[in-house]
Amino acid sequence: MAVYDLNKMRAEYVSGEYKRKVASGDNLTLARLEAKQGAVTRSHRHDHEEVIFLLKGSWRFNLPTGAVTLYPNHVLTIPKGVEHSSEVLEDVVAIDVCTPARKDWISGEDRGLHGDQDEGLWAV
Repeated sequence: MAVYDLNKMRAEYVSGEYKRKVASGDNLTLARLEAKQGAVTRSHRHDHEEVIFLLKGSWRFNLPTGAVTLYPNHVLTIPKGVEHSSEVLEDVVAIDVCTPARKDWISGEDRGLHGDQDEGLWAV
């Protein structure tokens, strides 16, 4: 059991436009994300079910079924194994929950998915 105070946690800068605070249990990971307009996540898939709850801004996700844009109080669920990418249309704040736990978020291995291609070369 653990208590995380997101107000006191230092944000991890995944890229120049993208930061997060991560809390993890045995079977799931929660992140508070902040991303600047224009931030992108390259196309990828993973073995995690992902639920994104948008608190502020607008965020477009590209899915096999087409593009969907989230606005405040929208929730997107992405089943495990589904390819997706995204672009921040207006500065966002979101809660992202994944199960099982995202070890790649804790280790930072996913940094290569965020930002421009050259920036990602130092990660993943």
